Amino acid sequence: MSVPSDRPFDSLPASPFARLRTLLDAIEPAKPPVSLALGEPQHAPPAFVLEALRAANADYGRYPPIGGTPEWRAAAEGWLRRRFALPDDFLTGATDILPLTGTREGLFLAAQLAPPKADGLMAMPNPFYQVYASAAVAAGATPLYLDAPKQTGFLPDLAALDMPTLKRLRALYLCSPANPQGAIADRAYLRQALDIAQTHNVLLLVDECYSEIYDAGRVAPPPSMLEVMAEAEDAPVMVFHSLSKRSNLAGLRSGFVAGGRDVMAAYHKLRMVAGPQSPFAAQAAAALAWGDDAHVQENRTLYAAKLDMAERVLGGHFDFYRPAGGFFLWLNVGDQVADGEVAARRLWQEEGIRVLPGAYLTAPNSDGVNIGASYIRVALVAPLAETEDALTRLRDCFLRARADGLD
Repeated sequence: MSVPSDRPFDSLPASPFARLRTLLDAIEPAKPPVSLALGEPQHAPPAFVLEALRAANADYGRYPPIGGTPEWRAAAEGWLRRRFALPDDFLTGATDILPLTGTREGLFLAAQLAPPKADGLMAMPNPFYQVYASAAVAAGATPLYLDAPKQTGFLPDLAALDMPTLKRLRALYLCSPANPQGAIADRAYLRQALDIAQTHNVLLLVDECYSEIYDAGRVAPPPSMLEVMAEAEDAPVMVFHSLSKRSNLAGLRSGFVAGGRDVMAAYHKLRMVAGPQSPFAAQAAAALAWGDDAHVQENRTLYAAKLDMAERVLGGHFDFYRPAGGFFLWLNVGDQVADGEVAARRLWQEEGIRVLPGAYLTAPNSDGVNIGASYIRVALVAPLAETEDALTRLRDCFLRARADGLD
């Protein structure tokens, strides 16, 4: 069915969580419900950050600066310098780093800066974060979904982009560590992406919101595109960070964007007329969070314990692998159940456990194949004991499903 030209957003896939409600809400689960579907951290936020929010109530009567308070800027820049190998003279301009009310709105608005091209495309990993696709449509471009299967290390194969596609490409979204597969883009991969941006006049938008959630002791901390772009004099690059996952502060709606001088100056002008300011209280709290690394290490330790447990419970099943970054499991249940949607329905009905079908996070490729169809996404955000119980029941449910199919 053709999509009316005056309703371009009808071409987008529906929200995965709306689809999940449609799939499951009419089913009465046999056991008390447990959700592993939503990537909402449940570890405790740092208490000193919450106290700062309570102490800043009077500041809600003032308009905050779009460029951030001096204290916020110092803390965000200080974290970037501690966390990544950045030169001393990097991010010294007034607009090289800007606060965001959560990175989702920043990622959406940034697409408006992409260079115009006839029949333009904006590319993104597949699986994809829905805001990338909606941003492309809002900017008058066509989303281009780049499959990121196991065969390519769960990252898009950038070398496979042909010249006709590159000429039409206006923007390229990347996510590292990847959501949901947890793959980390190394410096060579990031350089390849930067070369595409500089050679073909493409705006490079890199979502690094999971950069502090990695399997410490087993993998190196994920590098940042900022480290790679700092080697260039200037570049059409914007990099996004958030406190939602790093500090378990999803409700604070606080993040930032940093990048190349020219594109960030343009973004500052756009935000002056079209972007929301981050409240003074949120900036004060965020400054404290960015200034402290101890709670982040504690957070990683909690996730590492859940990865240890998941490997023990699920190892040898569902193509289980230990993700390098992030807090999701990307489980291939196609051998046990027909597909991820059938698996999610059966798991909810029999065990009361809610997971997200992989097909709700992926789009069919040009051959009509949805590479996420046989997968489910499982969020390791609940407490350890609750998560272990849920994963054990998940494993047993799907093994029973396979046995039923073999009878």
